[in-house]
Formats: sequence, C-alpha cells, structure tokens
Amino acid sequence: MDSSLNPETSPRLQRLDKAVFLSLCPLFAGLTQWELKSISQLMRLVEYKKEEVVYREGEGASSFYVVVSGRFEASTGASGKKRVMAYLKRGDYFGEMSLLTAEPHSATLRAISDALVLELKKDDFAKMIEHNAHVSLEMSRRLSLRLKRGQAGSEALWRSDVVSIFSPQRRVGRTVFSINLAAALFIETRQKTVLLDMSPTGSEISSRLKMAQKVPITRFHGIETASFDALSDCIVRHPVGFEVLNVAHKEEDPAGAEIIAPLLNHLAVAYRFIVIDLPPALDETVEKALTQSDWVYFVTDSHLTSLAEAREILSGVEKSAALAEGKLSVVIHEASVWGARTTSAVKREFFEGRLCYSLPATPELEEHEERHESPFAAEFPDAEYSRVVYHVARRISGNLVGLALGSGAALGLAHIGVLKALEREKIPIDMIAGSSIGALVGSLYAIGKRPEELEKMALGITKSLLVTRLLDFHLFPLRGLLAGRRIMRHFQSHLSQKTFEDCNIPLKIAAVNLSSRRLHLFESGPIAPAVRASIAIPAIFDPVVTPEGVLVDGGVIDPLPIRVLYQAGVNKVIAVNVLPTAKDVLEKRLSTEEVRKKEEAAMAERNGLVRGWFHAMRFLRKCFVPNVFDILMTTMQAMEYEIAEVEGEEADVLIRPVVPTASWVEFYRAKPLIERGEEETMKLLPKIKALVSAQNV
Repeated sequence: MDSSLNPETSPRLQRLDKAVFLSLCPLFAGLTQWELKSISQLMRLVEYKKEEVVYREGEGASSFYVVVSGRFEASTGASGKKRVMAYLKRGDYFGEMSLLTAEPHSATLRAISDALVLELKKDDFAKMIEHNAHVSLEMSRRLSLRLKRGQAGSEALWRSDVVSIFSPQRRVGRTVFSINLAAALFIETRQKTVLLDMSPTGSEISSRLKMAQKVPITRFHGIETASFDALSDCIVRHPVGFEVLNVAHKEEDPAGAEIIAPLLNHLAVAYRFIVIDLPPALDETVEKALTQSDWVYFVTDSHLTSLAEAREILSGVEKSAALAEGKLSVVIHEASVWGARTTSAVKREFFEGRLCYSLPATPELEEHEERHESPFAAEFPDAEYSRVVYHVARRISGNLVGLALGSGAALGLAHIGVLKALEREKIPIDMIAGSSIGALVGSLYAIGKRPEELEKMALGITKSLLVTRLLDFHLFPLRGLLAGRRIMRHFQSHLSQKTFEDCNIPLKIAAVNLSSRRLHLFESGPIAPAVRASIAIPAIFDPVVTPEGVLVDGGVIDPLPIRVLYQAGVNKVIAVNVLPTAKDVLEKRLSTEEVRKKEEAAMAERNGLVRGWFHAMRFLRKCFVPNVFDILMTTMQAMEYEIAEVEGEEADVLIRPVVPTASWVEFYRAKPLIERGEEETMKLLPKIKALVSAQNV
C-alpha cells in the first residue's frame, strides 16, 4: 500500500475530488452535496498495487473502504485451500462488517489490479454512522441482504478478466488470434466481452473488421471520475456479439502508462472479459498493461530464431507481470502446413514447462480474414485453428471440459458408444485422460479417429480366434504370460506413429511405476508405447521397462483418472466407469445359471451322443474356468472397482455403461457394449448439457 500517497504529498491525488468519487458509491447516492463533502473530508485516498493485501483474515478492523478504481478479491482460507467469497469493483465498499460487529475480519482483501480506494478510519466511521441516518439505514439494509444471500448460498461471483495478447514479432498472427479469441469468449460464455486495439494507428483490428473509430489513449484522462457510460460513444458492437474499442497508442508515449490501469478498471465494471491486442514495442504503457492482466498470451511463430527471441523477452515479462502459475502461456503459430509441429522437447527447452498452444498453419484463415468481416472461429468452429482458440477461451472462462475413460478390458468398448453420443450432441471435450482400455480408446479418438471408425474397428473382431491372434505367449514366462509385441504392432498400425503433440485433443495416459509405486503420466512423445504401458496387466503382459522404472497397467492405482484432469486445469469432468458393481456380478451369475438350466433342459430331449458331447464340453469348461487369466482379472477388477467408486465421486457427471452379462475378455462382443455406452450417455445428456452450459464466471 502506498500509504504515503495522500492529497498533501501526491500532486496527482491532490487534484482528485473525493466527493465525486464518494457519489459513485450506491451507499452514498442519496446524500446531498454538502453531506458528501463533509464525509469525504474525513477520508483519504490510498493506492494499492496489484497483489497488495489490504487486510488479512483474522486481523482486527481499523478502517472502512470505498473502491474508487480497481479490482479486489475477498477470500478465506490459506492459499492451497483458498475460497473466493466476492470480487469488488468501483462503487463497492468493504470493511464495514468487522467495524459494526467489533469482530476480526472474516476474509482477506487483496488487490488484483492497481487500485485506488477512499479510506475512513474506525473512529470517523463511527461518527459517520452516528450522525447520518441515511447511510446507517442503507448500510443495514445492504448488510441484511448480504447475510441472506450468504445463508442461501445464492450470491453469484462476478469477476472480470483482463487478457493481454503480446508479441514483439510482426506478422505472427497476433491480431488475428486476438480477434478470434474475443469472438470465442463471447460465443462460449455469452458474457460481455470487449476487444481493445492498442496499435499505434488504432486501426489494425478495425481495418480487418471494418468497424470502430480510433480513439487516442489521451482521450481517457480522468476516466476514474467518468460516468459508467462514458465510453458508450467510442465502443462498437460486432455482429458476433463482442465489442471493440480502438485505443490508438503511439510507441513511447509516456501518457499511456498513467491512463491504461484506470481505463481497464473502468471497463472491468461492465465487462466480463477485456481482451487487449498489444503493440509489439515493449514500452512503459505495454508493460503496465501486462502487469494489470490476469492472463497473458505470448504469440510467436515456430522458427527456432523466433522461439529463442521469445524466450528472452518472456522471462522479463513474467517477472514484471507477476502472474500466477499457469496464467502466462505461449501461442506458437506453426510456420508450415506440411512441416512437423513444434515438439514437446522443443517447448520444454525454450519455455521450461510453461503452457504452450500450437496454432496450425491455416491458409484458408488468411484468405478468410482478407475477404470477410466475421472472425474465422465464428464461421468455422470445427476447424483445427478454431478448436485451439475455443479451448483457450474455455480455459480463461473456467469452463474446460475433461473426459476420464476408465479401465475394464473388453468392457471398455462401451467408451466408443459414449464418444458417439458426445460427438453427435456436440459436447466439447478439451482434454482426455485414460487408463488401460480407456487409454487405448481415448488415444485413438484424440488423434482424430471418429467414433464410427472406432466402432468399425471393434466390430471387426467378430470371433474370439481374432483376439487370440494378438496373444504371443512366452515359453518361459518370467515377467508375464504374454510378451505383448503383437499387440504393440497392432496399436502402431492404428496410431500411425502419432505423438501426443499430434493430438487434436490434449491427451493424458496413466500407467503405474512399480519402482516408485506412483502414477506415471504420459503427456508427450509417441503414443503407442504409452498405451502399451497403460494396458500392461500385471502377470499377464510383460511390463514396460523404461529408465524411469517398470511400468504396468494404469488401472492398478488409478482406474478412473479424474484427478489427472483436475490437476491439468480442467474445471468440469465427465467420467466413464465400466467396471461392474457387486449387483452386476450377481446378475451375471444368475443369468449364467439360468442359461445353464435352459441348456440342460434342451439337452434332455436330444440323443445320447449329443448329450455326451454336451457334458464333456461342460466338464472341460469347469476345468479351465476360472483359469489364471480369469482369477487375475476378476481380482484386479474387484480392487479397481473399489478405487473407481471413490474417485467417481469427484466427477461432475458419472456415466456407468455396464453390460452385466459381458466378460472382460469378450472383445468380440463389441456391439452390445457400444450400444450400452451410447444409451447411458443419452440418459444423462440433459445433465451433461447443463454442466457444459453452466458458466464459472
């Protein structure tokens, strides 16, 4: 807090009229000019920088505050278990409850942008309440409403996010990305979104969209005291729904640095998302905009020289912006249509684990931008470029949707039916996490295989003989009964040497590291070896030996990888658990017994030779069922079921497409499993659509 900055010591603050600021607060709206003046004389103006704390939970109350400009967050709990209670903006006030009740503060108040407040000390607050009946009654009324909302849990949190798009390089698609991101944010959330063009000409965006006049940034001097609709004549609404404000900023213009924070704070009162297309020169104004941002996207192309330049500048930006982890991301516009994508190894080398997005080279994008006024993402939402942009929009708005596909051997073919229903109903999937069979189905879908293709593959296995052709038994089984080489070759034929970087949907594959007894997560490199490790059922398949350790089936400790998605930043999880319950197992046993009785009744009417053959075959089945495979798999699935039941409670929607009569080994009975997956998903479709459409704003 800049407590030293008061009207006596700061020329800028001395010029500001505190009575005008006070009149903008609804609490004081009914007061006369004389009353406003008298109360404002008791107050002082105090500045807070972004991330500064006004007071902490549990501290004693000393002052009452009115927000003049800026944004604040009220939260409870430690940083690891923080719960946001409210977001405060211009016209809001805080600190009164602890002063009225003489109790410690119930929340921590932190500035999330540079801010300016009016502070009224404790003794002066008591005088104001005592001598001004209107303020006292209005405060009591608002306090009562706040308490009622808190008890009912109905008070919605309203926040505003400032999203800056920056690149020191020219012609890397920065402005096009900014336009499409603004469009995607509005389309996804239907929340008010404004796009700021801060180019020197103030016309880079308007020339593309053929709209909005340019306004010099100096036009916004004194925006703190302006009315809420002061910018209405400068902002133009695009037909898609977002709005545009062209703020012409000339490089090295010192005036902009003082104006940009109050301008953003003014916009934050009315807009959920403020997207800034920053100019390439990293001057004082651009740096100030970056420090006021909640999200920063650094755009570059995929040439190594560009990546190296971006790395150097990025480290400085990250320090000055003081962004939370995961809030600064790199957007790599791939330079070639046919060339290889930027690999995870290159991203790690240059950007050290920062979140990176790859925008595909899209010739039709440039052609569209030249000929059409509507953003490409609005016209072609299913294009790969658009999918990345919508994914970014859902991350910013807190609406990322993840799909967790669980283990279950052949029972996991039901995942295909789930994917059929989700795709047909246009449910967005931003990330997939899979264990065992879930890893196999999820990886094929993530690389671009349509559910119909997956269904065709599964239905192609019509006989148990086709399954046995994939099994290569060891003559001397040391680590497992099966080597798994044939299955590996089979996977590679379908996965086509694809890597995680080639996925249309971000993919996570779970395996277990026996050497550390921890989950091993595959996120980069070739997909086929990751799938092979995730399905390495202990004692049945050879484990996968890597420098990191010995890897086996991910279902051993994470049969339903929901936490993997949450840890990756997903906000909403749809999980698919195909493991049978105890009730399903009992139903299967009763069904089997009923079939056996019917067969025996039918055999009683046949001749002796047929009956003899029937009884001989039944004797052989008793000898080999349950066999070692059945015992191992039944034991594993019983343990996995218990784990999955607990994990499944964390999902927002849990789909259970179980076919009680199906067996873990019946890959040749794909049709009923796929149909059940589709049926169960359709039953839960209203709940799924409600989940996706609900906005975490």
